[in-house]
Amino acid sequence: MASSLRRRWVLAALAAIAVAPVPVLRSAQGQRLGRAALGAAPASRYELSETVRLDRAGPAVTTRLDRARQYVDAQQWDEAIGTFGDVVEEHGRKLIGLTEWRSVSVRDYCQLQLASLPPEALERYRARIDPTARRWYEQGIASRDAALLQRVVGEALASRWSDDALLALGEFALEEADYSAARAYWERAIPAESVPDVPRTWLNVPDTDRDVASIRARLVLASILEGSRDRAGEELAEFERLHPDARGRLGGRDVRFVEALSGLLDESESWLPVATSPDWATFAGTPLRDKIAPEAIDPGGIAWRVPLRPTIPASPSMWGSGVPTRRVAEDARGPLSYHPLVVGGLVLVNSQVEVMAVDLYTGEAAWSGEGRIFRDPFGAEVHAAYNPPDNLGVPRFTMTAADGKLYARMGSAVTGRAEGDQAIRASGYLVCLDLEAQGKLVWKIDPPPGGFAFDGSPVVEGGYLYVALRRSDVQPQMHVACLHAADGSLRWNTFVCAAETPARGILHETTHNLLTLHRDTLYVNTNLGAVAALSTASGQIRWVSLYPRSRQGDLLDPPPHACRDLTPCLYDRGTLVVAPADSRSIFGVDAHSGQIVWRSPPHVEDAVHLLGVSGDRLIASGERLYWISLRRDDAGKVLHVWPQGAEKLGYGRGVLAGDCVYWPTREDVYVFDRSTAEPRKAISLAARGLTGGNLLVADGHLLIAGGNQLTALREGEAPGRLRGERIACSKKTTFKPYGD
Repeated sequence: MASSLRRRWVLAALAAIAVAPVPVLRSAQGQRLGRAALGAAPASRYELSETVRLDRAGPAVTTRLDRARQYVDAQQWDEAIGTFGDVVEEHGRKLIGLTEWRSVSVRDYCQLQLASLPPEALERYRARIDPTARRWYEQGIASRDAALLQRVVGEALASRWSDDALLALGEFALEEADYSAARAYWERAIPAESVPDVPRTWLNVPDTDRDVASIRARLVLASILEGSRDRAGEELAEFERLHPDARGRLGGRDVRFVEALSGLLDESESWLPVATSPDWATFAGTPLRDKIAPEAIDPGGIAWRVPLRPTIPASPSMWGSGVPTRRVAEDARGPLSYHPLVVGGLVLVNSQVEVMAVDLYTGEAAWSGEGRIFRDPFGAEVHAAYNPPDNLGVPRFTMTAADGKLYARMGSAVTGRAEGDQAIRASGYLVCLDLEAQGKLVWKIDPPPGGFAFDGSPVVEGGYLYVALRRSDVQPQMHVACLHAADGSLRWNTFVCAAETPARGILHETTHNLLTLHRDTLYVNTNLGAVAALSTASGQIRWVSLYPRSRQGDLLDPPPHACRDLTPCLYDRGTLVVAPADSRSIFGVDAHSGQIVWRSPPHVEDAVHLLGVSGDRLIASGERLYWISLRRDDAGKVLHVWPQGAEKLGYGRGVLAGDCVYWPTREDVYVFDRSTAEPRKAISLAARGLTGGNLLVADGHLLIAGGNQLTALREGEAPGRLRGERIACSKKTTFKPYGD
């Protein structure tokens, strides 16, 4: 009954659309425009406001914080401590700027102020907070409850127990092989050096009675264990300078730290890589968006092919030319929107209206029929409204598999409505399918009311799923929501930021923003001038960092970076790699503080895919393939690029597998050594009657997701006419280190 009513409701809206003359369009100044007014090219140009709106603390809060600081200056310690506490109690979730570009919660800001108190005031504060902090710490240690230890750190950083809690949290993370988290905890257990007249911006303890040498030894250990050998070498050299003869316990033995860590660093060179699953359970393989397939593949013949629905042309023009805007590393008339998963021998792929499941080894339907395990309940009339004309953006198709379930955003990919559009349109929705029951539908939910749209597929962990939401407004808003995986009911919904986009309310807008998940923290690249970190438990924003936006442009000649419409943050050993659609650069951001630590040069703006990290190098691609340094001394520097000429060869998203990079073009898949960037081979697609697409390597198969076909190449010798495929790359291209 409800489905029937919804169908009639949507069909009525479509009838209204059919007779509507044109949508209401406005200039950047808010003037109403008809199509005739938009016929001139200047109307396609835009200039965005520099404002990025956050949920900032208002003037009343900042006034109270100013008063608290005045109490500190007047040495009225009790009044200062009480005021900071009251502000946290009433406004702790609001944001406040630490610097021009970085904001944290009011709670964390007040913790910084308390940790900065002079010794006399700190003693007054500790007399109040230490009994509570001690109780949390001792209960947390006795029950191995990390949440209680986190309360010590989050709510009582300036107490005498915060350093102990940080050390314990680091040990817990080490036991779980989460070395970057361990390092982050231990770094905060070392007091930051105070600089006169410079405000504290790092959430470190104010002091410690622990042996600082033993803490720094742990930092070197974490770098060795996570495989960051260059970083570990630099840290060890600094440790030897500061603590040449320091001794302590490491690995259950009493050792001289320099000697023990040097031996472990040498030994680590021969360690085998940690085994990883062949499954590819979400976009980029894992919620960290960092997967490297376990083994390289030398593909031979075609194992199977499965047809896919032709994709929707990108951004139909509203200026009368009828030609879609150009795209980077794909065809604007047939975008490469499909990103399949591989789970337990199943290949899963979705469009806006169906989910398919086929056998990885045969390409046959997984269970029955044509392999379609879910179909959109509406008909062609409704489907036509999923991609309205005058729409900026490209639908993308991603999913996430977890705990035997499959989660996908289906239906309309439009996340922003043109201002003045009075038609009621069908929206996107989320589905949960049971893979252990042949794809049976578990639940289907619409976005929350109030102008929200699901902005991509979710990530899933511990019985909860987390998804980006977009809300149409004068300035589009980015939200992040947590839902119960069992039934899709809402747990929390947090506003992150709002800012103008090139659509400016004149165009509908299609986006696909994916979250990145590490332990208890979500990261979101909003593509609205900000990147943010949120608590999975409460949705509390931990930090928001702004970056310089590209604020001017022309929709008839869009910049390459505008095609970064599927670039979630890539988490790598405590650093986020962020490639915003509204910036020419790629950024490195400290995942624990939000501090931007490096920035690439602007000429990498055509890098629209973050493929992964190999050692101390980021590998990214677009029209070209880039190796970008992550080393401390030259982070962000482009080390290699291929090809170096004017050619623009890239066609689809590549993949890292074993010790190789597989990079697709229209005619070939080029294979490079991912560590040295040396070319190894070019696999001919044209000779197989194929073209490029988005790549995935799984269990002896290379999958190629094109605009209308999914193809699998199997491991093994190619047919006779393909034997002896080129070992060197095409003669028309050259390879050499960047800048030589």
